[in-house]
Amino acid sequence: MSTTEIKDLQAELIHLKEKNKQLYENNVLTGMKIKVDEFLASFEDYFRERGFVVRTSHHSVTAAYDSLEFKAFTNDGNDIFIMKDREQIASISVKYNTPNQSASYTFDHMIDQLKWEIKKEQTLSSYLETPEYFYTGSEFGRRYEHPLAVLDSIFHV
Repeated sequence: MSTTEIKDLQAELIHLKEKNKQLYENNVLTGMKIKVDEFLASFEDYFRERGFVVRTSHHSVTAAYDSLEFKAFTNDGNDIFIMKDREQIASISVKYNTPNQSASYTFDHMIDQLKWEIKKEQTLSSYLETPEYFYTGSEFGRRYEHPLAVLDSIFHV
């Protein structure tokens, strides 16, 4: 085991982790906000097309028809909540594809462990560079690519 090789691998690992942190902040967080906004806009269109009176405000859309009222809002994060009057009927999360969690391994040599960790970070980088988003929730448990599919599943159209 060369001390120089270990230091080089440690430096590469640190660099990859910093790169992944930046990719997460720049690509994933920004993209998730866009997907939340896309969902709220689809919610607005969905109910407006069905004759509801729709009001929007910061991170919130309310749709009313006679005494029936639905509201979609976000907690300024990746979660969207849908209420019917005062009852929550759905909780939707925006998520992105991540690599499968691999098992932990025990390595005999530090170099092998560092190489394994570098490979893991490189794989994560590819997911963070071009993240693929989807909607899911505890009420329906499936992955949906588009907001309209989520709304149709909730309102059974």
